[in-house]
Amino acid sequence: MKNILLTYCALPLFLAPLAEAGINGAYKVRGSETQDGQKFTFTGSITVSNYKAGKYALKFDDGEGVIYKFSFSKPLQETTTPQTVNAFNSQGTSTATFSQKSGKFSVKFSYKSKDGSVRGAGTGSK
Repeated sequence: MKNILLTYCALPLFLAPLAEAGINGAYKVRGSETQDGQKFTFTGSITVSNYKAGKYALKFDDGEGVIYKFSFSKPLQETTTPQTVNAFNSQGTSTATFSQKSGKFSVKFSYKSKDGSVRGAGTGSK
């Protein structure tokens, strides 16, 4: 009985990494943003959830941080072929290309504000 109870308690710990397996999950990213002619570098993460939504969480070299939530124009697929999706929210648009090579997932992205005064781009992997 103790072994069965231990199995039920430990099983979620072993399955937790599988919940982020595949294209969903957190990607560590870095890149730069240009705003009003000034260039800022950033690090942070892109988190993809349910194949169709996610968020950028970026921290800039000047100490400022932002979080942008977004929805994809079409759901991502679990595939080894690179796929490009457009994302949007009330603040602007973004394009991201997700790819997988040798089991490692990567992303290349760009974004811009609705008025075009802010533009950024970066890359990352998980």
